[in-house]
Amino acid sequence: MICAILGPTCSGKSDLAEKLSQKLNFPIINFDAFQVYKEIEKGTAKPSNDLINSGRYFLYSFKSVLEPYDVMNYQKDARELLASFNNDNVILVGGTGLYLKALLFDYKFLEEEKMPEDFLSEYSNEELFIMLEKIDPEDANKIGKNNRKRLIRALYVYKIHGKTKSDINDNGKNKLLYPNVIFIGLNIDRDLLYSRINDRVDQMFLDGLKEEVDNLFSYYDSSLRAFQAIGYKEFKGDLSNSEIKELIKKNTRNYAKRQMTFFKHQFENVKWFNSLKEAESYLGL
Repeated sequence: MICAILGPTCSGKSDLAEKLSQKLNFPIINFDAFQVYKEIEKGTAKPSNDLINSGRYFLYSFKSVLEPYDVMNYQKDARELLASFNNDNVILVGGTGLYLKALLFDYKFLEEEKMPEDFLSEYSNEELFIMLEKIDPEDANKIGKNNRKRLIRALYVYKIHGKTKSDINDNGKNKLLYPNVIFIGLNIDRDLLYSRINDRVDQMFLDGLKEEVDNLFSYYDSSLRAFQAIGYKEFKGDLSNSEIKELIKKNTRNYAKRQMTFFKHQFENVKWFNSLKEAESYLGL
């Protein structure tokens, strides 16, 4: 059995994965895009270092922020790791739906020559979004108006291949490669979820998030991909600490909405639960 645990941030996925891992003695494989980086800690809500170092946790804190890492790299690493466990008896947990989709389904990535650094550089984010929306509204809405790098990459893929990213993946994106997957989803009450998000962000600041970010930005270029994570990118402006905190809360709430939209749209046969307790009862925990 491969058990994939889905849900928005702060819904209790990591706790459920740990309890199930203890019961079944299954390893846990991460599918969160930012928990792969070892330098960023306070803002990513990783499991504790003791758990990560327990020998049961994989694909956590194993990449430097200086190393380019994306969904294509993740697909390769995660599939190789899954194969090392004979494609069975593992738990998958995280919040990056695209990473999970790329791992479990027949997602294909086309290699192309390196994109010129000045490709579409004369256009604003709004203009790029409108351009992509005309040729691939699905991908445009998935990316949003603020992720300039992904907007440009999607437009470059179309220029090189004459196909949109959505068209490229249409043939395999719903073909599950592993027959023994069960999907467990947490869809807790929105008010409770938002309250948990607010509490988590408050705790991140108490735990030293600002100090961590200040230290990281003194050593590393703040434009690195790893620092596009919510909880880090908000520090790049001239806002006060209280304004940054509220912006992180807002961005996290919006991210939780997008996560649920993606999970419900992209994954079928998910057993959804309205609370962590319901899911634990169903799994016999």
